[in-house]
Amino acid sequence: MMNLSGIEKKQIKEQGILWGLVVLVATLMGVVSHLLLLALHTATNFRENHNYLLLMLPLIGVLTAFVYQNFGQGSQKGNNLIIESTQKEIHVPFRMGIFTFIFTILTHLFGGSAGREGSAVQIGGVLANQAGKRVGLPFDMRKKLIHAGVSAGFASIFGTPLAGAFFGMEIVYIGKMERSSLIYCFFAAYFSNFIAKCLGTTHDLHQIVEMPTVSVKVIVVVCLAAVLFGIFGFLFSFVVSALKQFYQAKISNYLVRGFVSATIFVVLILLFAGQKYEGLSLNIMDEAFLGESTFLDPVLKLLYTGLTLGAGFQGGEVTPLFDIGSSLGSSIGTWLGISPSFLAALGLISVFGCAANAPITTIMLGIDLFGVQALPYYAIASFISYSVTGHHGIYGSQTVSVPKHVFLQDHVGYRLSEIKEKKN
Repeated sequence: MMNLSGIEKKQIKEQGILWGLVVLVATLMGVVSHLLLLALHTATNFRENHNYLLLMLPLIGVLTAFVYQNFGQGSQKGNNLIIESTQKEIHVPFRMGIFTFIFTILTHLFGGSAGREGSAVQIGGVLANQAGKRVGLPFDMRKKLIHAGVSAGFASIFGTPLAGAFFGMEIVYIGKMERSSLIYCFFAAYFSNFIAKCLGTTHDLHQIVEMPTVSVKVIVVVCLAAVLFGIFGFLFSFVVSALKQFYQAKISNYLVRGFVSATIFVVLILLFAGQKYEGLSLNIMDEAFLGESTFLDPVLKLLYTGLTLGAGFQGGEVTPLFDIGSSLGSSIGTWLGISPSFLAALGLISVFGCAANAPITTIMLGIDLFGVQALPYYAIASFISYSVTGHHGIYGSQTVSVPKHVFLQDHVGYRLSEIKEKKN
């Protein structure tokens, strides 16, 4: 019989505990994502039948600002706090998961333009942090659990386990994946998605109706479209950040700020009949894959989502980025006579991927959602759009590990938020 040292026994015990927690967090995330999607579906249906709820959004803005300011304990940082918790020992309050669940539903119920992934990823990260600390896992192993929790949240909320697995590994650093967390992220992503599906979760599916024949024109169009996808990805992160800074600079009282910023959103929605851009706006994706989008759709969805998130409402960025990318791609396809659904698919994954600085996740998302038939195009669109955005993105706590360009070498080791401060 092999004799194990005390250190080896401790390592085996910690591995067993880690795997047990990965199973627990993945299971809970499957349940939470199912409940969140059910709640969002119910809230959306209710809002669409009671349009007057939009007028109450400024009050929800005040409530959101009050709760997060007085009881948030840093929860305002959202996914950035989860990212930072994998980089160093910090406190991630359990209430953060509860708050984001409740206030994401309220945002959608009263007409804010936001997504859903932010809540799922935050909750996955919160559960992983809390579980790891309560059982005394060392930090290097707790990091793996947090990456797995993020993967579980992303995979189960979108039904994309392959992309979810890579998202958990890719989200913390630019140019680097946490490969040591690979097996945990893959298991958590697939198992949480399995749990959600067992509970009855379904997802809207879109297809590439027509694959264009390979030609010089198609490749050139894909490359040029990818540049545009990158520009919109950059604009999204820029607009959200700029509006937050503008409101904070111009309105010192946080309650007044919450009311005024939400009122501006409501007024613009009413003035320009922007009801289709409220909530998740899944209808925008539906129209995109049918070839019915216009160039106004990505512009207005970007504007209204920027106003919502800039005002401090809860939700997420990914679904709005899907809306923006798919409608932008579809519009380009219609204009240039290339399959709108094909370019809608490329736009959907690429605008998200470059804004999140997650090119490998982008490619995997394409496989999850549309199969492998357009795989070479996923790669082209992903890496070009990723390169175009430079060191900008929706997660300011991401740290540059490998710069996107040789002339950005001085950014290595800095977070995106720190790079922005240096420029300012």
